[in-house]
Amino acid sequence: MENYLEKEETLYTSKLDYEGNLKLAGLFDLFMDLAAEQAERMNVGYADMMGYRAFWLAVRTRVRIHKVPGYGDTVTVKTWPGKPGIIKCDRFYTLKRDGELLAEGRTEWAAQNVDTGRVMKTSEFGYPVDMEPLPERVCEGLFTRFKEKPEPENLHMTYTVCSRDIDTGRHMNNVAYVRMLMGSFTVAELESMDMAEAEINYQDACREGEELRLYRRKDEEGWHLLVQKPDGAVAAQMILRLR
Repeated sequence: MENYLEKEETLYTSKLDYEGNLKLAGLFDLFMDLAAEQAERMNVGYADMMGYRAFWLAVRTRVRIHKVPGYGDTVTVKTWPGKPGIIKCDRFYTLKRDGELLAEGRTEWAAQNVDTGRVMKTSEFGYPVDMEPLPERVCEGLFTRFKEKPEPENLHMTYTVCSRDIDTGRHMNNVAYVRMLMGSFTVAELESMDMAEAEINYQDACREGEELRLYRRKDEEGWHLLVQKPDGAVAAQMILRLR
């Protein structure tokens, strides 16, 4: 069993923005789709996990952006899992063009029981815990401990979760949060950004029909974004660090 997966991808419209450049959600899509494909090869893909009444969920993700590819560029996407923990698993990603590193990423994953909502141990669902991981690590450093609070003056908009946002776990897909949050910016605001890093923490699942409140605040570090559920619980927080 190979401990990494690498593929070439040519970038066209679906993953690009208004200027023909790879958008942040498109980068997340590239990384997550390749992770799903490797999970299939590791026998912990969708059907395998359903056999254990489980599905994968992202706990938090960080991506660092060095250069942004654009329309028609052929890029090489690579993913590999780190050494699994008792419950959580690291997964790493790189995006390159002609050998040049364009972006890198790291996600912390866990498996959740479909019926009970309980987070499962890696030993409970057939994860290949004996597979030797690649020594390479990217996006090093501790994940951010988010402390943002939903202050009324930072409320920017509301968003109703709809069917296009829902994944096989029957809750809002992790990349759907990124699309929603980035969609809260105008084109003019996006044009003014020189994004160096994006980090998102998923805290509470959102489901179809929920009306979410989106909060935004800007400081010298970048943009701080928070998603609040109707019951007041914080669903996710993201920071966009700018150069």
